[in-house]
Amino acid sequence: MGGQTDILVRDAVVDDQPEIARLYVELRQHHRLLEARSPRYELGDLVWELEARRALQNPDIHVLVAESDDEGIVGFARLSLEEKVWGTSCEVHTLVVEEATRSAGVGGRLIGAAESWALAEGAKGIRVNVLLQNAGARAFYEREGYLPIALRYGKPLTPGK
Repeated sequence: MGGQTDILVRDAVVDDQPEIARLYVELRQHHRLLEARSPRYELGDLVWELEARRALQNPDIHVLVAESDDEGIVGFARLSLEEKVWGTSCEVHTLVVEEATRSAGVGGRLIGAAESWALAEGAKGIRVNVLLQNAGARAFYEREGYLPIALRYGKPLTPGK
């Protein structure tokens, strides 16, 4: 890939669903290596295909795709707005760049477009959750000017326990 200038970031359309689903599956595989205990990374491909479709059909979700003339869709970001007491926050639910295209500026283009969209929508801040084990993603966001602001805890719930 020739670099950032070969990438167009645009709003996703329903026809992008198969490529977004493919990237969700790639992200699942990447996260499975980082957090093998999580049952969400054991979900089959169909679940991620449906998740991509739901995101594209939900008016409260905004999806951006990064597209290369040579390689098609190579990344996407899934965003939403959330009202806080201090104002509107843009939440980055997912940002993924296909493995073969990482470190070529695609993630920077996506997060830049996400920030521009958030500003246009009146957001006063933008937030993203990153797995603690995902050192590459943490370094990426810190290079983009993001600061750690919280530590999020999670616990799987099992019926009957």
